[in-house]
Amino acid sequence: MMTGSKGVSWLKQISPLKRLWGLQYHMRRQIKMLKICRQASLQNATASIKDTRNLGHSKRAKNGCKGTRHTAAECKYKREKCHACGKVGHIARACRSKIKTNQDKHEHKHQKRENKQGSRYHSHKVYDTEEEKKSEDDELESFTLNCINSETKLGGKVYKVGRQTGVDLKKVEPYTVKLKLDGQKVDFEIDTGCCLTVMSKGTFKETWKSTKHPSLKHAKIKMETYTGDSVEVIGTTRVKVQYRQQTLKLPLIVVKGDGPSLLGRGWLEEISLDWREIKNRCQAERVHKVKATENTLQQVLNGHENVFKEELGTLRGTKATVRVKSDASPRFFRPRSVPFAMRAKVDEEIDRLLRENIISPVKYSEWAAPVVPILKPTGTVRLCGDYKLTVNTVASLEQYPIPKVEDLFTALSGGKQFTKLDMSHAYQQILLDEESKKYVTVNTHRGLFTYNRLPFGVASAPAIFQRTMENLLKGIPLVVVYLDDILVSGKDEADHLKNLTEVLSRLEEAGLRLKRSKCEFMQEEVEYLGHKIDAQGLHPVQKKVEAILNAPAPTNVTELKAYLGLLNYYNKFLPNLATLLAPLHELLRQNVKWSWHRRHEEAFEKSKRLLNSADVLIHYSADKELVLSCDASPYGVGAVLSHKMEDGSEKPLGFMSRTLSPAEKKYSQLDKEALAIIFGLKKFHKYLFGRVFKIYTDHKPLISLFNMKKPIPQMGSPRVQRWAVMLSAYEYDIVYKPGKSHANADALSRLPLPETTPEKELVEQVLMMDVLDDALLDTRQIKRWTATDVILSQVHDNILKGWPAKTDAHLQPYRQRRMELSVRDGCVLWGARVVIPTKGRDKILKLLHQTHTGMSKMKGLARSYFWWPCMDESIENEVKLCEECQKHQKSPPTAPLHPWEWPETPWSRIHVDYAGPFLGEMFLLVVDAHSKWMDIYPVKSATSQVTIEKLRQSFSVFGLPKMLVSDNGTCFTSAEFETFMKQNGIDHVRSAPFHPSTNGLAERAVQTFKEGMKKIKGDTLQTKLSRFLFSYRITPHATTGLSPAELMMSRRLRSAFDPLMPDVKTRVQKKQLKQKEIHDTKKTLRSFGPGENVFVRNYSYGPKWIPAVVLGSSGPVSYNVSIGNGGTMKRHVDQVRARLQDIVPGELDAGLEQRKDWEPVAVDKAPLSVDSVPPLQSEETHDLPPVILPQVPPESPVAPVLQRSKRERHSPSHLKDFVR
Repeated sequence: MMTGSKGVSWLKQISPLKRLWGLQYHMRRQIKMLKICRQASLQNATASIKDTRNLGHSKRAKNGCKGTRHTAAECKYKREKCHACGKVGHIARACRSKIKTNQDKHEHKHQKRENKQGSRYHSHKVYDTEEEKKSEDDELESFTLNCINSETKLGGKVYKVGRQTGVDLKKVEPYTVKLKLDGQKVDFEIDTGCCLTVMSKGTFKETWKSTKHPSLKHAKIKMETYTGDSVEVIGTTRVKVQYRQQTLKLPLIVVKGDGPSLLGRGWLEEISLDWREIKNRCQAERVHKVKATENTLQQVLNGHENVFKEELGTLRGTKATVRVKSDASPRFFRPRSVPFAMRAKVDEEIDRLLRENIISPVKYSEWAAPVVPILKPTGTVRLCGDYKLTVNTVASLEQYPIPKVEDLFTALSGGKQFTKLDMSHAYQQILLDEESKKYVTVNTHRGLFTYNRLPFGVASAPAIFQRTMENLLKGIPLVVVYLDDILVSGKDEADHLKNLTEVLSRLEEAGLRLKRSKCEFMQEEVEYLGHKIDAQGLHPVQKKVEAILNAPAPTNVTELKAYLGLLNYYNKFLPNLATLLAPLHELLRQNVKWSWHRRHEEAFEKSKRLLNSADVLIHYSADKELVLSCDASPYGVGAVLSHKMEDGSEKPLGFMSRTLSPAEKKYSQLDKEALAIIFGLKKFHKYLFGRVFKIYTDHKPLISLFNMKKPIPQMGSPRVQRWAVMLSAYEYDIVYKPGKSHANADALSRLPLPETTPEKELVEQVLMMDVLDDALLDTRQIKRWTATDVILSQVHDNILKGWPAKTDAHLQPYRQRRMELSVRDGCVLWGARVVIPTKGRDKILKLLHQTHTGMSKMKGLARSYFWWPCMDESIENEVKLCEECQKHQKSPPTAPLHPWEWPETPWSRIHVDYAGPFLGEMFLLVVDAHSKWMDIYPVKSATSQVTIEKLRQSFSVFGLPKMLVSDNGTCFTSAEFETFMKQNGIDHVRSAPFHPSTNGLAERAVQTFKEGMKKIKGDTLQTKLSRFLFSYRITPHATTGLSPAELMMSRRLRSAFDPLMPDVKTRVQKKQLKQKEIHDTKKTLRSFGPGENVFVRNYSYGPKWIPAVVLGSSGPVSYNVSIGNGGTMKRHVDQVRARLQDIVPGELDAGLEQRKDWEPVAVDKAPLSVDSVPPLQSEETHDLPPVILPQVPPESPVAPVLQRSKRERHSPSHLKDFVR
């Protein structure tokens, strides 16, 4: 029942004579309040609904201060903010939220005391939400759906077993009324705690299953459960409601899930109910239920409290026997080494088992299985014997038959209600006989221990336990037993309670214990062995086939192929399959674009229904072979349980699938395939446990890891080892099946149920480490290893017989020390140090590092006793690979300084940080990386909103930067700040956490700011801040050498020191004018225009002046010119002179070398007619490739040949000794 609700639950607190009057008064009051708050009727199904309690509450509060002499409009506190709830309009003493919180706390304490006394009341209510929370969508009206389902119920009633305090457990049944909706009768529970009328989706479909149901419309309503989880609203509709002579059209809300239909205040206002008739009828229905059922069942449970004690039971009078073949050879396995860190916990578990007499120490045994310690989430250890290696391989399995499901259900024929009992630690409640104890001996680091009780993992345990339980409970009618599950029924309630009493009595006499949390009492229906049982008979469980029924439609060709493979796998049971799947096969054709239409969806749904039909599915049979097919995809796992028929085909019993969690998607493929097997075992446990079955997988490595005849894998991951321990409780044969023949499980893994939440995997660790023998190394062991070592045996012989002239490379380290090597007692020594063979080096390293000393100490200790090649490197690797050492390693040396790249323009990258609290304020510092310009803004709090406001103020002056660097403060990492950055196109870079030097510019600015502000005395904070910023901005920065103002504004800020500086500019200008006058006394300025013929100075081989054409000016006194071969040059006006006529010079000397990298430069003008001249070699054209000279037209004059001196040339005399 909702805490604080003024619903029907108040009837429990008053005398029975006044309940009818109280109910009528309460309903009249609620209807009156509804009339006040209702301003308009619901226009359509999506209308918003107001909470009448909020309206009524606000009406009673006259003003914001609790005063009575003025109205709310005249209250001086109407604009004040409440310190209790944070709202504007009242002060804390008038806050209603504060009062409600205190009431809730008081009622919570009262409810807590009631729970301690054993009273637990549950209801299914919908009530308005009064929490002051903001909805994600302002248009959604929020409601809370309080629907609590208990695991242990009696027709909806909840009981607590334990020592009572004289108060009988009791629950008041809800008040119900029958209404007609569109002609269909529906039972409603009256709920005055909510203004909505709600119906579950299941009830909605069941009501209109024979006729067309009303159309549903989308509803903008938000509903929540008691725990705050949202409830999906399917839709809303308006229905014709009939009650006696009244007929109305009213809105109905349909929600997802199950539960009763609730009649809210909205309908109560419109419908006039006969409260007297409702009360009398409900009381009459409760009379014999409460007296004959509740109290009687409670008395039965109270009379057998010992059966539900939280302790390990012990079966009296019977002991279990493990039968082993007479010719079986004993199997003894040494203990697996336990990590030093876990030995204390393993010792504690062994001590606990000894105290509870579950195990006993033995000095000698021919049989011994190693134990596997499993770390539980609670931090304790559970020990499991690996009996796959010992007794399970040679034991004669019990031949007692596990009962058939059909026989069990036949025995329950005629039952009306059902009680399901579950055994606690089932197997260990049975003692072992003395002869069998030796077969279940386990070997630990503390010695041998034998189990006194039937342990988990013994192959005969299921048959032994089944025989024991059937013998114990035989003769009780309508009672069946399947291993640790007991099902009790009766022809009526009295017969049921009689049978239940007899079962509990026999269990109590036998000394057995039940697990109370898994028991269910007097249920109308229960799930047992994969079937749903009720008074009408046996029904299939929807969960078995929901993996197919709710499978999502394929989204690509790969998923479609997987689904079609599943259908083809059962092709022989599906008639007309090819015709049905024709639209789907069209999508597999080449050059057909994927497009899923209605006809594809219809074919997909029809095929799913066909796959779940009786033609494909089969009932469970104890005579047929069981097959579990499992497969995993990158995003899901699937499992199919099937029976193998006489013709070799497989018929499915059920399908299961689910998507992988984000953590499971990171598993290796081997772990995913193993997870699929474990998933299938858990889902079909009731079918598989105690049966011999086959597991099909398409992953070959699992065949070896999970083989029944092989030990638990020692080198596997802890997860795989834990799963292998779990599998040891089953009898199975794992078989490899190629992927192409494994289509049924493959399809389920590729089309998993998207809404299925995977079970949370227990955080357990299998601590099974198998290292070298625990015995200390001695001379004899070293001698044996030396004799069998390939290298040391040769060294041993060479020391005794002499070294050959040449040796292999691997013997070189020993040859270098041959004068210092010796042999003693078959061991090789280097001086006084023993040379360790390869086999013993790992153990020596472990011994050296057992106390986790460092490299230097390990090397020092090792050099005192032994040696082998590259021993120092081996020691270093041992320390580097030690996980424990790496966890506690010191921080590495700081990385080389990697400064930020200096931006070329101001305000490209800025660094921000907060300083404070300092001087009673927080200060936002903004520093420009280019100029080191600093802006500081004092604020009251460092929030995202304030930060954005100050940054906007700064950006309005200097513009938007390209990058902003900050630390990881919440004001910089909030979604609001990130949105601000994205909207303004600013790249936001955050420093590494706990590494402030990444944002070193801002951190150093904070330090400079604090030091400067501390030294400035007097005046206000703003005055001191302004003086500091002015002084900082005009002072040259140590990094740039210039003041931040010069780099930021390209000028120096005028300060009090400027009048002291002489006027340098005037002096320079005067000096320049004087130089110009002296220089220009006899000089005239020559100028040339584009296209003008000129001579330019040649500084290469050839004539001193060569003809050219002016292309244009490149400066005040410089020009770009083009020479005859198309090349360009730049010349000063002093290197250019006018050419009065178009003179074509003679040909240059043929020996004039032309630069090979000459390249004519294209000019964006019409080609100019210039004289053809030979190619020249100049410093301006050294980057240009050779160009073919243009041919001179016939009418052009022939260029004269350039004449050169033909004198004989001789090399200098000082070069005469050199040969050419």
